[in-house]
Amino acid sequence: MSLIRLIICCLFFLMPFLKAEAQDETALQLMQRVQASLVEVRSVDSKTFNEANGHAKVASYHSQGSGVIIDSHGIIVTNTHIVANAPKIFVGLSDGTILEAKLVYSSDADFSFIKIDPASVLRAISWADSSQAKVGTPIIALSNADDEHQHIMGGEITSLINGMSSNSVEAFELNLTLYHGDSGGPLLDSQGHLLGLVMGKKLDASDKSYAIASNKIQQEYLRYSQSLP
Repeated sequence: MSLIRLIICCLFFLMPFLKAEAQDETALQLMQRVQASLVEVRSVDSKTFNEANGHAKVASYHSQGSGVIIDSHGIIVTNTHIVANAPKIFVGLSDGTILEAKLVYSSDADFSFIKIDPASVLRAISWADSSQAKVGTPIIALSNADDEHQHIMGGEITSLINGMSSNSVEAFELNLTLYHGDSGGPLLDSQGHLLGLVMGKKLDASDKSYAIASNKIQQEYLRYSQSLP
């Protein structure tokens, strides 16, 4: 299914929400604008083992998720559990380009920054102020899932989660049903700004999932960028 067809199928569900906050552009324009900042992240690991006949075999293991371009020169945020300890990391851009990435920073929370060297300037997503989010705030989540289709999900924030060492909101509980490969996708506000990063789902039958708040990510990105030569 093409991206345009998938977006159009979702517009009937998302249109009232988008029209309320984005009067200056259509819902289709909003989704197309954000699409360029969404990437696919795939890590690859290889292990060698011996068969009973003594022959060595090499098996490849893949971990797949999504990521978001936060710096036009190639910095991408994704979940740490997708890229941790991976000898090879690859990024698929929205135009089909595939580039090798390197891990440059990992947070104590479940997010990391990876770096690619693009041939041209990329489109970085714009930041939302996650401190303004409230229970009931409508959201959109995007991902490049491993079923070869992009997922576009609408829902709302159901709970705010403060950090253990601070009173600031560092994560959100959401009423989204996630699938394998949805991790690392952007959580958007109604204007297409990055409100959070999808992290995972609750390990029970409920449709509950979690996202890291954008302010938490942005603060650590600013500290990381200031440390660069």
